[in-house]
Amino acid sequence: MSARRFVAPTLLICASSAHALRLPTIASRAAAHVALACGLACGPALLVPEAALAVSGGGKDYSGSSVENQDFSGQVLSGKEFRGIRGAGAIFKGAKLDSTSFFKADLSNAIFEGADLSAASLEEAGLDGANFQNAVLTSAYLTSTISDADKITGADFSEAVMPPKTQQLLCGREDATGTNPKTGVETRGSLMCPD
Repeated sequence: MSARRFVAPTLLICASSAHALRLPTIASRAAAHVALACGLACGPALLVPEAALAVSGGGKDYSGSSVENQDFSGQVLSGKEFRGIRGAGAIFKGAKLDSTSFFKADLSNAIFEGADLSAASLEEAGLDGANFQNAVLTSAYLTSTISDADKITGADFSEAVMPPKTQQLLCGREDATGTNPKTGVETRGSLMCPD
């Protein structure tokens, strides 16, 4: 039942209860005030359209949906929610994804080449075969799955939050080389790899 269809019967019940009692004028007014209070207490929350109940900033955005093989290249998607998406093969080349959440998303074989993932959450995301070449991952939140990525050459991991063991695994990779073209930071330096 929609919110609007629920409010009308609620107000009617309150008002009819007051009228059905056929109380003297003062009592009728008191009952009317009770009906009004009932409507105000219940009504405003129920009169809000369902779509307006979304979280500010765009609500869930893409969370839980399928965006497999979709092309988001160059798009500004700052702060969007991609939690739990099925995004295998999705293309985010050069996209602005700062503060975006990809928590527990399937991003196998996704392309993030040159994307800005500053302060993004990639925690527990499936990153098998993902391409992070020249991506900016400064202050990003990462878990061990980042080591499943296919390419990290030129990626900037400055101040990224990740388990120490994961950082060591990334440092041991042959492709942990290059310099990020946007930030000018070397990949190995951003990972604080020993020389």
